[in-house]
Amino acid sequence: MSLRREKLLKSLEKAFTGPICSVKEWDTKIIPQTIKEKLKKYGLQNTLDMENPINTDDDLADQFFKAGHELALELGMLNVETERIIKITEEELKHTLMHKPKELTLGSGPDTVLLKVRKPEDPTPPLLCASLGIVVSEDLYVPIVEGLVKYRKLVDVLHGPSLATIYGQKVRSGTPYETLMGRYEVELRRHALWRAGRPGMANTGVAGAVTEFGHLGGAAAMGGPGNVTMALCPVEMKTNFSVFHRIMMAINYDMRIRAGGFSYIGGYAGPAEGAALANVATDLLIGTVLDSDYTSSYVYDIQLFGNCGRKALWANSVSIQAVSRNTNLIRNKIVNETGGPCTDMFMYEAAVGLMNHCVSGASKTTQPRSAGGKFTDHLTPMEAWWCGEVFKSCAGMTRKDANEVAKKVLPKYEERLTNPPKGKSVLDCFDLKEMRPLPEYERLYLDIRKELIDLGMPLDKVYNEM
Repeated sequence: MSLRREKLLKSLEKAFTGPICSVKEWDTKIIPQTIKEKLKKYGLQNTLDMENPINTDDDLADQFFKAGHELALELGMLNVETERIIKITEEELKHTLMHKPKELTLGSGPDTVLLKVRKPEDPTPPLLCASLGIVVSEDLYVPIVEGLVKYRKLVDVLHGPSLATIYGQKVRSGTPYETLMGRYEVELRRHALWRAGRPGMANTGVAGAVTEFGHLGGAAAMGGPGNVTMALCPVEMKTNFSVFHRIMMAINYDMRIRAGGFSYIGGYAGPAEGAALANVATDLLIGTVLDSDYTSSYVYDIQLFGNCGRKALWANSVSIQAVSRNTNLIRNKIVNETGGPCTDMFMYEAAVGLMNHCVSGASKTTQPRSAGGKFTDHLTPMEAWWCGEVFKSCAGMTRKDANEVAKKVLPKYEERLTNPPKGKSVLDCFDLKEMRPLPEYERLYLDIRKELIDLGMPLDKVYNEM
């Protein structure tokens, strides 16, 4: 038996034999009370700095790591179906931190990329995976994906949009429709990558899979060491059998494992400080319990349905830096923009959010999340290109400089976070035949790009190929 199978079977056994705790007690008592205790113990209460959205205090980040490390060991992860806690030992966590790879090879041939550990202010450019789901019409799927991956220097990995229909039929989660969709989506991706001249590009999961059925349906067509499975855990610090199904699928088909989990500001973890702390613990637990090759956890502001406001920016900066400074874990961190395509708000949100994640030490991101992923066909290649340009260009930028830029850009959009503009659908602002934005969108891009360069964002590097 492989070591990975042995580890995961051990975690699965704990899901049946660990301490009993109901989901309600975990969510409403254990999580909020324990997080509150840790914040107080480590002096982290009321450390949120609304005037400085990007943390520059190394000592603060290190305190969050110490508290998150202790939180992970004390609580573990709750398995939802069995209502048993999967506890980890200090030795198991230590082994995780010592033996995770510092780099991973994704893709094949000319499309091979290296996913590397990054530290705060790291000059190594991070990777961008496009896009973060978003439902698109069946007939637009292939040209949109072809456009998303057009530029090698901007986009490294494909996640892609999800399908509104399959063969004209509505996709219903948890039914055979979803299983069929898994294979169909992979076939459409392959066609789009072939059209784009990037057949060896790494794929991540099945974007349209709400349950494990979609992932299992696409597994045989996607399997291989250059590709990645994706598993998202429930909030907060929980897992379930759907996640384990996806992890076991990765083992069966020799895929990389990416697992993640949200932490909500305004949810069970409490304020921004609590969400940041839970996010640190989540990164540590997922790497140990689920033996992920890399994690994909981030902080989300439940009131704003995104994470580009001051509270979430700060919480993400602290939690990313905490783990970056104290471990060699590779992490995919996500920005959830709420403005739609062809809006200045989307471009500002993406710029600030991705700059923050880059300078804080994220290794990879999955982007874009145009209009918060709420509207069909509100995704264009232009958002992916913009995200890639910002995320990679900010490599080597100091957190102090990034914080100053963020303070200048935030006032340009933050008052609209509670009522963001929907923007335009792909056919209204992007030419999918010529693979370029329509004039209005191109002018917006050029104007905001120049504006941000003037404000100090280093976008004058070589990543812009338009």
